[in-house]
Amino acid sequence: MRIKPGGVRASIELEKDIVMHPSVADLGATDGIQYSSIATFGTTAVQILSERLDPGFTMKLRKLEFGLAQRFTALNAASVASIMYHWQAQSDDYVTPDGTLLSTSLIPLCATISKGIGTLLTSDDVLSGRAIVGSIPFAPLRIILTAIGIRAAACQGKISNASYVRMVGAIIPGA
Repeated sequence: MRIKPGGVRASIELEKDIVMHPSVADLGATDGIQYSSIATFGTTAVQILSERLDPGFTMKLRKLEFGLAQRFTALNAASVASIMYHWQAQSDDYVTPDGTLLSTSLIPLCATISKGIGTLLTSDDVLSGRAIVGSIPFAPLRIILTAIGIRAAACQGKISNASYVRMVGAIIPGA
């Protein structure tokens, strides 16, 4: 807890880990890996995931760390050629105690990844790192994965239960 001069509580520092898909945690899996529901995409960009991550209170972020694991299936080099995808994040709208609405833009968590398919039928990737919290100043926040197939295709994408987001910050009093 941080105390201002005079003994007034300024904020409480807190670390919060959020598993991306707690809803799949109760399902059994023979290999120990559980996935979100499947989203199908082709030559039009589709959101594979758009999930609101809520720590249970409004938090001013000091650090945002992530490990994001996804799997693309139903790939066929003859019809797909390659896929492109990217992860983005943004703070959800927040109303300050004086009634001001704060919104933020989507910011990339990684560069757009273009992946040639070749003879692959599935593609698994794990992206990890830290986001610049000046662009994502507060939580709750939204994490988005968008994918597109370059040629006419019907690919599928899903998110692994190994994905996580770690938020470190201070609880915003009165929010």
